[in-house]
Amino acid sequence: MHLSDLEIYFTLFSCIVLFVSFAIFGLYLFKRNIKNIKESTIEKQLMKTQFEQQLLQAQLEIQEQTLKTISEEIHDNVGQVLSLAKLNLNTFENDSTKKLEDTKELISKAINDLRNLSRSMHGDRIAEMGLLQSLTDEVQILQNSGEFETHLLVSGESYKLSIQKEIIIFRIVQEALNNIIKHAKAKNIILHINYQPQIFTLIIEDDGIGFETITQQNKNGIGLKSMQNRAQLIGASCTLQSVNTNGTTITITLPTLANKT
Repeated sequence: MHLSDLEIYFTLFSCIVLFVSFAIFGLYLFKRNIKNIKESTIEKQLMKTQFEQQLLQAQLEIQEQTLKTISEEIHDNVGQVLSLAKLNLNTFENDSTKKLEDTKELISKAINDLRNLSRSMHGDRIAEMGLLQSLTDEVQILQNSGEFETHLLVSGESYKLSIQKEIIIFRIVQEALNNIIKHAKAKNIILHINYQPQIFTLIIEDDGIGFETITQQNKNGIGLKSMQNRAQLIGASCTLQSVNTNGTTITITLPTLANKT
């Protein structure tokens, strides 16, 4: 009888120890889970903050680059057109009818160019007009400069992405075009936008001196890393293909599942 009581006590003690052990282990798992949730929340909040900072930076860069482009356009294109119109007005004595018609055409061109520039100055132009129209205006400004032959090719049925993605993509294109202008010595620039239900692709091509030569001339290269980092922010990829003296192709690829507005 005495031995049986010891066995009961031992069994009861073992159950208590086992229960307490499970309780402690469960409490440990609970605390670790709470810690993981907190760390995950903090990490997500940090990522969100970083994305918002990058988005703001991209918007500021777009505005800065746009203002620079507008300044150059007014000086090199609109100013020249108006100077020719003024010259025609100052020499009306001979063949005044033809000069009047030429002057009207020049002034019409200046007005149209200024209208395009005015649209470009709109701070929220990407949100208002969308990526496609914004890129159309950007390419047209390059064409008006007389330095480049530009083409914008669109395939597929166009759709809008979220405004954040369109801002980032526009800034990547703007950065690529700026590098072409500065370093590529290109004559032809082609933008090809391909709208597919599952994927959005944008290709920037030029016939300039190529990436290797650009890298030698500019230690910072073409800014490919910056463009790739921006692309990663929105779940896209940005790749570059180039052969020395045979131009450069930059491809932006963005899966569109759950990305359309």
